[in-house]
Amino acid sequence: MPAEPMMTVSGIRGVVNETLTPRLCSLIAYLQTRNAHATAMIIARDTRPSGAALARAVARGIHAAGARCIDIGIAPTPTACVAVAEKNAGGGVILTASHNPAQYNGYKMINRQARLCPGAECEAVYALYRAGSREDACRAIDAASEEPDQTYDAGPAHIRRIVAGIDAKAVRAARLRIAVDAINGAASAVVPALLDTLQVSCTAINAGANGDFVHNPEPRTEHLAGLASVLKRGDFNGGFAFDPDADRLITMGEHGEPVSEELTLAFALQCMLPRLKTDIAVNLSTSMVIDDVAASFGVRVFRTMIGEANVIDGMLRNNCRMGGEGNGGVIYPEISTVRDGLAGLAMVLELMAVQKKPVSALAAGLPAYVIVKEKIDTAGADPRAIIARAAAAFAHEKTDIQDGLKIIRPGAWVHLRPSNTEPIVRCIAEARTRPEADSLIRAVMSAIR
Repeated sequence: MPAEPMMTVSGIRGVVNETLTPRLCSLIAYLQTRNAHATAMIIARDTRPSGAALARAVARGIHAAGARCIDIGIAPTPTACVAVAEKNAGGGVILTASHNPAQYNGYKMINRQARLCPGAECEAVYALYRAGSREDACRAIDAASEEPDQTYDAGPAHIRRIVAGIDAKAVRAARLRIAVDAINGAASAVVPALLDTLQVSCTAINAGANGDFVHNPEPRTEHLAGLASVLKRGDFNGGFAFDPDADRLITMGEHGEPVSEELTLAFALQCMLPRLKTDIAVNLSTSMVIDDVAASFGVRVFRTMIGEANVIDGMLRNNCRMGGEGNGGVIYPEISTVRDGLAGLAMVLELMAVQKKPVSALAAGLPAYVIVKEKIDTAGADPRAIIARAAAAFAHEKTDIQDGLKIIRPGAWVHLRPSNTEPIVRCIAEARTRPEADSLIRAVMSAIR
């Protein structure tokens, strides 16, 4: 039997046909469907070449559990969540490994509330998978059809929700011109129609929806030389890039200037808070720039464990109408209860239109921080022991231990935690200057070594 993939609150992730197999996807789909008592389930995928075969495997699992399959094909993760709501389904599956390389794929579970399953719901399905006898399930799966009962284009419904949630009139009047890198991922299936609806002129690169990830698929400035080159040659108001399942968005200056992914959520909040006046939930590793934006509008920031589902739980606990993550994730449940790169794009476009500023000017108007990231390979090591060594070394400092260890200083912090998606411990520091952030990282790395 192959080794198991990573199973966390962020879903299941593994190398296709090694740790992530069609059989495993069928079994998880079977268990998820039965556990949800679902009569209909949505299936979606990003553009990875392995997605089509895994989608057929998921369909077999859903059918074996006695439910109908509604296949929306290649679609962003937030579009899949919208589809669950629009079709009143009992849940759904999005096959994506997000920013992982193409040899990976993943399985994200959507519940009947049209959000990614929170940790307890994920763990319930994982426990059934690990504990139960599989013989009856495998026989039912082998006898089940892999063909969907219905296909559905969820893109128009998602676009309608986005347009209704922003000042579309202002965006249309601004006649914006942007460049977009879709990394040949799921954004390619919906973003062109969204921009047409908003009357935004777009020069698109890597928009083939063919799964050819021509650069590192994590949307970070250092991976986006192609987008920067396009911006430098043209007359644009800004640039934008997505990850493969389009739940994350990064902005870029109109002349190819680098802009931190941490500012995507800050821009979205600047757009929406004037009319929402809501508190915000973000994870522990999100930039302090969010605290600055929140303070300017007189609202509070609640910090949660890492993981989109944990942020959404924090939003629900604290009645927050907006939230997100510093990796370019914007969560606005009135559109979709999930990180939504398309909604984030529309909000930034509105901010540009209303303030009559390009992306670089928007970025210049926010406080500047520096974030430094390191990682420690945990192969053969216990992440808890690594974090415990750091906790002992910094026991005299102000800390937050709800997710690993976060050391909090005036105007700076450093966060050490196990990854939800890779066998590593992440170490992230933020401060107003690079030397101060580097110093924090070095102090923690020295303590754990």
